[in-house]
Amino acid sequence: MRNDLLPYKSPTMDISLVELEQGIATGSATVVPTDSNGVVHEEWKIDSDDNRTINW
Repeated sequence: MRNDLLPYKSPTMDISLVELEQGIATGSATVVPTDSNGVVHEEWKIDSDDNRTINW
């Protein structure tokens, strides 16, 4: 038996519970679904197809 081995220490699992009042990204972005006149636009802008070859 080797004498240079460290004594066994059983593994542990630590859990941290973090409660937020709002959210991490609360003030990061603003979404405005209307234009300056208050009109909601529900159609998408349709562009031509993108058929490029992308080298990875």
